[in-house]
Amino acid sequence: MVVEVMPLTGPTPAHTGFEHDKWHERVQAAAAVAKARRNPRRFVLRWVVPTVLAVLLGMGLQSLRTADLEERLSAAHQRVGGVDAALQRLREDAPSRSDVEAMRDLLARSIDGAQARVSAMEAGSLAPVVAQVGASVGLVQGRYVLVHPTKGLPLRLKLSGGKVQRNSEGGPRLTLSGSGPVFMSTFMGTFFVIDSNGTLLTNRHVALPWEDGGAAQAMKEFGVHPVMIEMRGFLPGQAESFDVMVKGVGKQDLALLHGSGPALQAKPLVLAKSNPLPGDAALVFGYPTGLNALLARADDDFVAKLKGMPDMDDRRVADILAQVGLVQPLVSRGIVAQVTDAAVVYDAQTAGGGSGGPVVNLRGEVVAVNRAILQNFNGSNMGVPVETAAEMLRQAARIEAEQK
Repeated sequence: MVVEVMPLTGPTPAHTGFEHDKWHERVQAAAAVAKARRNPRRFVLRWVVPTVLAVLLGMGLQSLRTADLEERLSAAHQRVGGVDAALQRLREDAPSRSDVEAMRDLLARSIDGAQARVSAMEAGSLAPVVAQVGASVGLVQGRYVLVHPTKGLPLRLKLSGGKVQRNSEGGPRLTLSGSGPVFMSTFMGTFFVIDSNGTLLTNRHVALPWEDGGAAQAMKEFGVHPVMIEMRGFLPGQAESFDVMVKGVGKQDLALLHGSGPALQAKPLVLAKSNPLPGDAALVFGYPTGLNALLARADDDFVAKLKGMPDMDDRRVADILAQVGLVQPLVSRGIVAQVTDAAVVYDAQTAGGGSGGPVVNLRGEVVAVNRAILQNFNGSNMGVPVETAAEMLRQAARIEAEQK
């Protein structure tokens, strides 16, 4: 066989000394391997044994890494299990899906809410808004009895040995017979002026307090109907109360009242043209806890004098507080968390008695009517959206126009 050697074309590259040394080392290593292969024992000791040891060492390290990984996975599973258990407890404790969703939305917007608070603080003092809105936010106070429609008998407290008998829940036992005191219920809430004709806006459950609770149960048990004995209102800066009557009620926990006297002179609040947005500032006005909050703002001497007066009741206390100028709404500030067609959720603090009060933005425009507290979530409250209230007012205006 003839092998033809073809000459290289072009110049042959020159090798540096370093490259030559590396090439020489590789040649020597290859020669050593070839020599070792001619001597099997030396080959095994020099090449096979170290290779096996290296493999075993690698397997050992991999085993350690695997054990560590399994330990981490076990710890991770435990953490996941703990989280799952916590979520399960949350599901069991949650009062309703809507409440949980509202709070989830509130928590999700906590950072945005904090930023909104900062922006609201940077907007300047709220004193002008508080003064303007507060002057048109009043306290409503009333009393009613439950009367049988055909017999004309009022529901009375059931006595035994001159003392009121109590049921298993601690409430008074009632009866249509006997000579015990007439069962009279008192109620309080908040309203605000919305026009120059004395129209007041509040909650349905404020205007018709007998639709829930013990009164509703008594109406069903005894077949009695409510009869309003008195309903009156107080406005800040006014020493005298004025008569209030129910003008109409809506399905969305809204009611229209009509007030006389001072209600005709108060400046109406402006309704916002649309519902608020999540993250908007919210100012809630009202009379939470009723007279208790007003008495808490009075000095000790004033409270001591009230305690010393004979025949003191809620009605007389309210009159005295109005005369000394202590009927003033409380205001709390928060952030809107969630808005739907049915409700506005916000974190401004309030309590029972604050129902029916206005929720306003930083311009003093009403964006909702305060209505309920989310019992299982501290600091969260709900109001009826202003668009719902505006629609109710339009319907009332149409009905009134048709009746003329």
